This record gives sequence, structure tokens and C-alpha cells, in this order.
Amino acid sequence: MPLIDFVCYKCGKEFFQIINGNAEKVTCPECLSENVKRVYKGKFYSKNGTKCSGSCSGCSGCN
Repeated sequence: MPLIDFVCYKCGKEFFQIINGNAEKVTCPECLSENVKRVYKGKFYSKNGTKCSGSCSGCSGCN
């Protein structure tokens, strides 16, 4: 099971979570928002694994 880094769009908290599969919902431990982005090697990815610029704050392309 991979350990994945995330950042929350709503509160900005950086956190990590062990992921069992792509369908698992990830929520921020600070504010409980599901509006999070995956961080991998300094690049941002959406919940479905597509690349995101990381400069948006919750655009429809990243969620």
C-alpha cells in the first residue's frame, strides 16, 4: 500500500495517507474537506491521477 502526499485546497494542510486503491476517498484530517490534491515529486495530481498545474484552487479539472 503506497503512502501518498496530499495538500488540501480548502485549508492548505499538507498530509499523507496510505491508499488502498484509486477509488478510495481522501479527506483532509484538519478540515475534513475532500477537495485535496495529490503531490508527487513536486508536481500536483488530481484525485484521478491526471496532472494539474497546482496553481488553481479547486478548478473542475483537478477534482
